[in-house]
Amino acid sequence: MTNKPASDSTNPNDGASIVKRILTSPNKPVTEPEKEIRFTRAAQASLFFFLSIISVMIGIGTLFNEFINWGPQHPDFKAYWWLSLLAIIPAALFLRIGIHCIRHAFIILTPMGIEIFPFWKPQKNLQLVFWSDINHAEFTGHIMKLHFNKEETAGIITTLKPIGKLNYPLLEKAINGRINTTKA
Repeated sequence: MTNKPASDSTNPNDGASIVKRILTSPNKPVTEPEKEIRFTRAAQASLFFFLSIISVMIGIGTLFNEFINWGPQHPDFKAYWWLSLLAIIPAALFLRIGIHCIRHAFIILTPMGIEIFPFWKPQKNLQLVFWSDINHAEFTGHIMKLHFNKEETAGIITTLKPIGKLNYPLLEKAINGRINTTKA
């Protein structure tokens, strides 16, 4: 019999309630968290939280409108009041996407390089750019350009809108500081 670590053999969501399974995702331990800087999609998450709130407000508003117009004893209200609650479905979906955006990284700076995660299928489509491949970085507005050569004929262009404006200077300082120490 082999002994496996508890994190490999058990799922954190086993035995959890349906609400916990919908609103959370299993955490995977980071091997060396002190050596990486993570930038999440927090700015993008605010849009999904806003859409979730709007969906709940639509549901409450339609229920209130039906109650005021028909009254609690009206046969149509008694038969169709539950249709107002259908707005909870997209609200829960938007809430789940917002939580996912906050908990998962968009850009991770590691000792090997920069990991860029797309919104759809991030585990499959992630892009790793090694520090040795980057000649210089350029930051203009919401755009980050990583150039692979001095002539700027090859590289990667990435939007920074998902991480929020307040994190742009930190990201720029971290990348340029690492590039400058790599070349020295």
